[in-house]
Amino acid sequence: MSGSIMTILFVLPVVLLSMLLPLALVVALQVWLCRKGKWLGLILPAITLAMSLMICLSVVGFSAVTGGGSVQVTDGHGNIVEEYHREEEHHQLQPADLAMVGGVFLVFNVPTLVLGGIWLYYKNRREWKEDLKKMNIQDLGKGGASGEDALCGDRG
Repeated sequence: MSGSIMTILFVLPVVLLSMLLPLALVVALQVWLCRKGKWLGLILPAITLAMSLMICLSVVGFSAVTGGGSVQVTDGHGNIVEEYHREEEHHQLQPADLAMVGGVFLVFNVPTLVLGGIWLYYKNRREWKEDLKKMNIQDLGKGGASGEDALCGDRG
Protein backbone atom coordinates (compact mmCIF):
# COMPACT_ATOMS: atom_id res chain seq x y z
CA MET A 1 0.00 0.00 0.00
CA SER A 2 2.78 2.42 0.83
CA GLY A 3 4.38 1.76 -2.58
CA SER A 4 1.28 2.95 -4.42
CA ILE A 5 1.05 6.03 -2.19
CA MET A 6 4.68 6.86 -2.91
CA THR A 7 4.03 6.40 -6.62
CA ILE A 8 1.06 8.74 -6.45
CA LEU A 9 3.04 11.30 -4.47
CA PHE A 10 5.81 11.19 -7.08
CA VAL A 11 3.74 10.96 -10.25
CA LEU A 12 1.06 13.51 -9.37
CA PRO A 13 3.41 16.53 -9.16
CA VAL A 14 5.18 15.45 -12.34
CA VAL A 15 1.89 15.12 -14.23
CA LEU A 16 0.57 18.41 -12.87
CA LEU A 17 3.79 20.23 -13.76
CA SER A 18 3.86 18.72 -17.22
CA MET A 19 0.32 19.96 -17.84
CA LEU A 20 0.26 23.25 -15.95
CA LEU A 21 3.70 24.57 -16.89
CA PRO A 22 3.01 24.69 -20.67
CA LEU A 23 -0.41 26.20 -19.94
CA ALA A 24 1.15 28.89 -17.75
CA LEU A 25 3.79 29.59 -20.40
CA VAL A 26 1.12 30.05 -23.09
CA VAL A 27 -0.84 32.43 -20.86
CA ALA A 28 2.35 34.36 -20.05
CA LEU A 29 3.16 34.55 -23.77
CA GLN A 30 -0.34 35.84 -24.49
CA VAL A 31 -0.04 38.53 -21.81
CA TRP A 32 3.37 39.55 -23.18
CA LEU A 33 2.03 39.74 -26.74
CA CYS A 34 -0.97 41.79 -25.61
CA ARG A 35 1.29 44.27 -23.82
CA LYS A 36 3.58 44.59 -26.86
CA GLY A 37 0.88 45.62 -29.31
CA LYS A 38 -2.84 45.75 -29.85
CA TRP A 39 -2.89 43.29 -32.75
CA LEU A 40 -0.08 40.99 -31.59
CA GLY A 41 -2.41 39.59 -28.96
CA LEU A 42 -4.61 38.08 -31.67
CA ILE A 43 -1.89 35.69 -32.89
CA LEU A 44 -2.49 32.90 -30.36
CA PRO A 45 -6.32 33.05 -30.47
CA ALA A 46 -6.14 32.89 -34.29
CA ILE A 47 -3.85 29.85 -34.12
CA THR A 48 -6.14 28.03 -31.67
CA LEU A 49 -9.20 28.90 -33.77
CA ALA A 50 -7.51 27.56 -36.92
CA MET A 51 -6.54 24.36 -35.08
CA SER A 52 -10.09 23.81 -33.84
CA LEU A 53 -11.45 24.29 -37.35
CA MET A 54 -8.95 21.76 -38.74
CA ILE A 55 -9.93 19.27 -36.03
CA CYS A 56 -13.63 19.75 -36.84
CA LEU A 57 -13.01 19.26 -40.56
CA SER A 58 -11.08 16.07 -39.86
CA VAL A 59 -13.91 14.79 -37.64
CA VAL A 60 -16.38 15.48 -40.46
CA GLY A 61 -14.11 13.76 -42.97
CA PHE A 62 -13.58 10.67 -40.86
CA SER A 63 -17.23 10.33 -39.89
CA ALA A 64 -18.37 10.55 -43.53
CA VAL A 65 -16.12 7.68 -44.65
CA THR A 66 -16.30 4.27 -42.98
CA GLY A 67 -14.94 0.87 -43.73
CA GLY A 68 -12.43 0.01 -46.38
CA GLY A 69 -9.14 -1.83 -46.16
CA SER A 70 -8.16 -5.45 -46.06
CA VAL A 71 -10.01 -8.00 -43.96
CA GLN A 72 -8.35 -11.26 -42.90
CA VAL A 73 -10.25 -14.21 -41.49
CA THR A 74 -8.13 -16.59 -39.42
CA ASP A 75 -8.76 -19.95 -37.85
CA GLY A 76 -8.11 -20.86 -34.21
CA HIS A 77 -4.38 -21.44 -34.85
CA GLY A 78 -3.73 -18.03 -36.45
CA ASN A 79 -3.64 -19.28 -40.04
CA ILE A 80 -5.22 -17.02 -42.62
CA VAL A 81 -8.28 -18.74 -44.05
CA GLU A 82 -9.69 -15.93 -46.16
CA GLU A 83 -8.54 -12.46 -47.19
CA TYR A 84 -10.52 -9.87 -49.12
CA HIS A 85 -10.59 -6.13 -49.72
CA ARG A 86 -13.57 -4.12 -48.52
CA GLU A 87 -14.45 -0.87 -50.31
CA GLU A 88 -14.94 2.41 -48.47
CA GLU A 89 -18.51 3.43 -47.80
CA HIS A 90 -19.53 7.08 -48.02
CA HIS A 91 -22.66 8.17 -46.19
CA GLN A 92 -24.46 11.44 -45.55
CA LEU A 93 -23.87 13.29 -42.31
CA GLN A 94 -26.56 12.61 -39.74
CA PRO A 95 -27.77 15.09 -37.09
CA ALA A 96 -25.83 13.13 -34.48
CA ASP A 97 -22.65 13.68 -36.52
CA LEU A 98 -23.33 17.41 -36.67
CA ALA A 99 -23.97 17.51 -32.92
CA MET A 100 -20.67 15.71 -32.38
CA VAL A 101 -18.83 18.23 -34.57
CA GLY A 102 -20.48 21.09 -32.68
CA GLY A 103 -19.38 19.62 -29.36
CA VAL A 104 -15.83 19.14 -30.65
CA PHE A 105 -15.84 22.73 -31.91
CA LEU A 106 -16.96 24.06 -28.52
CA VAL A 107 -14.45 22.00 -26.55
CA PHE A 108 -11.50 22.85 -28.76
CA ASN A 109 -12.37 26.56 -28.71
CA VAL A 110 -12.03 26.90 -24.93
CA PRO A 111 -8.38 28.01 -25.36
CA THR A 112 -9.51 30.45 -28.04
CA LEU A 113 -12.02 31.98 -25.63
CA VAL A 114 -9.49 32.20 -22.79
CA LEU A 115 -6.77 33.76 -24.95
CA GLY A 116 -9.31 36.06 -26.60
CA GLY A 117 -10.53 37.15 -23.17
CA ILE A 118 -6.97 38.05 -22.17
CA TRP A 119 -6.61 40.05 -25.40
CA LEU A 120 -9.92 41.82 -24.80
CA TYR A 121 -8.92 42.72 -21.24
CA TYR A 122 -5.65 44.31 -22.35
CA LYS A 123 -7.29 46.02 -25.33
CA ASN A 124 -9.95 47.63 -23.10
CA ARG A 125 -7.31 48.53 -20.53
CA ARG A 126 -5.20 50.26 -23.21
CA GLU A 127 -8.23 52.19 -24.50
CA TRP A 128 -9.18 53.19 -20.95
CA LYS A 129 -5.66 54.55 -20.34
CA GLU A 130 -5.76 56.49 -23.62
CA ASP A 131 -9.13 58.00 -22.68
CA LEU A 132 -7.75 58.93 -19.26
CA LYS A 133 -4.77 60.67 -20.89
CA LYS A 134 -7.09 62.60 -23.21
CA MET A 135 -9.20 63.64 -20.24
CA ASN A 136 -6.14 64.87 -18.34
CA ILE A 137 -4.95 66.84 -21.36
CA GLN A 138 -8.39 68.42 -21.79
CA ASP A 139 -8.52 69.30 -18.08
CA LEU A 140 -5.11 70.98 -18.30
CA GLY A 141 -6.22 72.95 -21.33
CA LYS A 142 -9.16 74.57 -19.48
CA GLY A 143 -6.96 76.89 -17.45
CA GLY A 144 -5.63 74.57 -14.83
CA ALA A 145 -8.54 74.83 -12.39
CA SER A 146 -8.41 71.95 -9.97
CA GLY A 147 -11.44 69.88 -9.15
CA GLU A 148 -11.65 71.39 -5.67
CA ASP A 149 -11.86 74.94 -7.05
CA ALA A 150 -14.59 73.91 -9.45
CA LEU A 151 -16.66 72.42 -6.62
CA CYS A 152 -16.19 75.17 -4.05
CA GLY A 153 -16.33 78.17 -6.32
CA ASP A 154 -13.78 81.00 -6.67
CA ARG A 155 -11.75 81.87 -3.62
CA GLY A 156 -10.59 85.14 -5.06
